[in-house]
Amino acid sequence: MTTPPPEGHAGTPHRPLSDWIARVRPGAPGQPPSLGRINDGDERADARAMPRFATRSWTRTSLVVERAGSLSRSLALRAPDGTTVVELDDFGAPVGVSERGAALISRLEEQWADPPAGADVVDGLRAESLPLRYFLLHRLGRETAPPPRLFHCLPWERVDAAARSAAALLRAETDTATPTAPAPPPDGELRHWFTPAASSLAGPLQVLEAGLRTGRTGPWYGREAASLLGGLLAARPERLPATTRRALAELADALGESDRALRHPARLAATWLTGVGPIAPVTLRRNLDSDFALQASSGEQRSGQGEFLEAWPVAAALTVTGGGLLQVELEIEDHPSPPVRRRTDGPLCQPVTVRSLGGADAASATPISRYWMLLTPSGGTLQGFVAVPVPSGSFEVDLDAPPVPLRFLDRVPAGELEASLPANERVTLTQWHTVIDPLDPHHPARTALTAYTERRS
Repeated sequence: MTTPPPEGHAGTPHRPLSDWIARVRPGAPGQPPSLGRINDGDERADARAMPRFATRSWTRTSLVVERAGSLSRSLALRAPDGTTVVELDDFGAPVGVSERGAALISRLEEQWADPPAGADVVDGLRAESLPLRYFLLHRLGRETAPPPRLFHCLPWERVDAAARSAAALLRAETDTATPTAPAPPPDGELRHWFTPAASSLAGPLQVLEAGLRTGRTGPWYGREAASLLGGLLAARPERLPATTRRALAELADALGESDRALRHPARLAATWLTGVGPIAPVTLRRNLDSDFALQASSGEQRSGQGEFLEAWPVAAALTVTGGGLLQVELEIEDHPSPPVRRRTDGPLCQPVTVRSLGGADAASATPISRYWMLLTPSGGTLQGFVAVPVPSGSFEVDLDAPPVPLRFLDRVPAGELEASLPANERVTLTQWHTVIDPLDPHHPARTALTAYTERRS
C-alpha cells in the first residue's frame, strides 16, 4: 500500500529524498560553502513534508561541500531565489552523488508516478552512494508502486554472501560426514539498506550468520530463524535478483534441515522465492465458514465441519464446533533428539492466524486474530491444541508461519497472549507457570498469566 505525497506537493516533483536537510551558507573567499543546522534546528521534522517544498519550484542539483574532512559532491535542491539545501544521511553527513547521478535523480523525480527502470537506470543507480539509493527507494516505496527491477540497484551481493555463509555453516553442523568448505564471511554490513525492498530480511540474516560463524551461545537462534523465515514468506521475490533468491532459498532449505519445527515454513519460503513447484499444495491454510457451526448446533451433519491438513512433518486438524469454537490440533514429527539450539531457546509457540474474509457482521468483526499455541514434546512429536472463537462469515485459518520460542514473544502485545493462554485448553495452570515463571520479569507472558490466573480464581 502506497502513501500519497504530502498535500500540496503534486506539482512540485523535486523534494528531499531524505528526512534531513541543511541550508547551504556561502563560504569565505576561497573556502567551500558551509552547512547550517539539521532541518534548521528541528531534527524531529521530516524535510520531505516541509511546506517550503510545496510552495516553490525547486531544482534538483548537486553541490561540492565538505564531508568527513574532504570536499565531495552532494545531493542538493535549489530554489528560484538561489536558496540551496543539501540532503543529509542518518548521521547528519551530506548524501554523496555524482553530477550524472543528480541528473538521473531529477529524471526519476519528473516521472515519479511511473519511474523508468531500464538497465541504464539500474546501472546508473548502482554507481551512486548507498545512502542515496536507500533514500530514493524508501520514498518511492512510500508514495508509488515502483517497478521491482529498481530495487536491484541495492548491493545484493552482500545478502548473497551472508546467505551462502549461513547455509554452509548450518550444513556443516548437520552433515558431519561430508566436509563442507566454509563460505567466506560477507563483505560489508547489511544494516537497514535493504528494508525498502524487504523487511525482516537483512537484520535477522546478519545476526544469524554472525551467530553461526562465531559460535554464539545462549538463547538467540530461534528468534532470528523465525524472523528471517517470516520475512522471506512476506517478501516480493521480483524485487530480489535471481542470484539472491537462490541464495536465500538455499539458506531456507538449510534452516529446515537443521530443525523439523522449521521444516514447513522453510520449504514454503524456498518455493516462494524460486517459483519451483506449486505453492498451493504445501500451504497449511484453509478457508472455513461460521455456517458450519450453525449446521453443527442444529444437529445436521456436514462434511465441511472438519478439515485435515498435512505437509510433512506437520499435520493439523481443524474443527468448527456447534458451540461456535474453532479447534486447531497440530502435530510435528520431531527429531529423535531435538536440536541443541531449540532446547536452549526453550518451548516453542506456533502462531495460529484467523483472518475474517467477510460476512453479514464482517464490518464489526476483528479482521485478523493471532493466537499462540504452546507446542509440547510427546512421544517423538511436538503437539499443540487451541480452541478459539469462530469469526462471523467466511474466515481463513493460517498455520504457515514459523514457530517462535516463548521467550522471544517479548514484543507481542499482552492482549494476544492473554487471549492465547485460555485458548490452549489442554495446558494446565501448573504447566504455564513452569514455562513462564523463568522468563524476564517484564515479559508480557507474565502479565497474561496473572490475568489468566485471576479469571480462573
